[in-house]
Amino acid sequence: MATTNRILIIGAFDRYNYGDLLFPLIIEKQLETYGRDFDAQFFGLVNSDLQAVGGKPTADIGAFYRACAAGGGHTSIIVAGGEAIAVTWNSLLLALNSWFKRTHRFHHRIGKVFDLNNFSRWVLGGKTELPFVFPKADFGRVDQLIYNSLGGSELDPVLFSRFPQLADQLRQVDFFAVRDRATQEKLAVYGIQTQLYPDSAILMSKFFPKTVLSARVSSSVRKYVAEKQGQYIFFQVKNSYAREKEQLIARQLDRIATETDSALCFCPIGKALNHDDHLALQRIAPYLETTPAVFDEVNIWDIMYLIANAKVYVGTSLHGAITAMSYAVPYVGVEVTKLNSYLGTWGIETLSRVVPLNELYAGVQVAMQADRQALDLSLKKQQGAAEAAFDSIQQRVLN
Repeated sequence: MATTNRILIIGAFDRYNYGDLLFPLIIEKQLETYGRDFDAQFFGLVNSDLQAVGGKPTADIGAFYRACAAGGGHTSIIVAGGEAIAVTWNSLLLALNSWFKRTHRFHHRIGKVFDLNNFSRWVLGGKTELPFVFPKADFGRVDQLIYNSLGGSELDPVLFSRFPQLADQLRQVDFFAVRDRATQEKLAVYGIQTQLYPDSAILMSKFFPKTVLSARVSSSVRKYVAEKQGQYIFFQVKNSYAREKEQLIARQLDRIATETDSALCFCPIGKALNHDDHLALQRIAPYLETTPAVFDEVNIWDIMYLIANAKVYVGTSLHGAITAMSYAVPYVGVEVTKLNSYLGTWGIETLSRVVPLNELYAGVQVAMQADRQALDLSLKKQQGAAEAAFDSIQQRVLN
């Protein structure tokens, strides 16, 4: 009788944030290409069902611990991407608990006298100091611990001082793939050896080509793309980056629309706490002379399809830019450190740095002149490297 391959996939896919919802989909799809049987189970911190927007249902953290302890067959954990190393219990509780979210503005002061991380861990039923850092010694029935597409370009050394066991715990990871050079360099300082591969989401166009997406998107998105394919600028911005800069952004977007003869497409990518793209877009729109098409209630297929058919993607979202890369669409990354780190590692030469908000027009001009062959070659290179990462992962998780 063949050994059962149990794969416990855990991450922040119990909240509606585009990038987080992509990870489990891509992992499952790529592992299926190897033709080996496996039982994939998906976990967040809480029970969730985001299938309506394209996500995977998740069991909660308690169920994850029980699955780790159950044994039977060959059991692997895959921590599925993102800034999973540095995320704390309290930062995740903020995105999951409306009462806790309302107290957010007081957390800095409260944190000076009260351990919010331990309190949040108690509320969520956590057993480890950090949500997605699992000391292998604590999971005796787990055979392999995999970190996939991890980011940490903004890792604060204070984290390693606050949690003295963190570096040693991360050294126990069996396969540790990071998505940019800055992350790799920061971890190397603590003797944590990693391998550099592109974010696995780069494979989305392999599994979800435009023909597949067109059957999954909402009718309004399908109609818009049919009328405006290749003629519009897809724009999103994280709420905190747009605050008090709405008029500046609007002036830049109006200039882009007028001088490049482009329509404007507004679509939020992140609706989870600390992203809130929809709030930023709502505040920018009244200052525009150009009327944008606004798609607010969208699923992940709508987002993917709108970016895949855009003239240029412009935004603060890392996975918005990676989506553009996956469909060989020119991209303009805006201001975010982790996005700058990724573009500097994997972007084509002319689009390898983010731009400030007051240079959106200049950024779009450069993007529109991007070498299409370079975009295609970059895509081929990244997808080949991402597949190589999965080749290594499958050797560990599929017996």
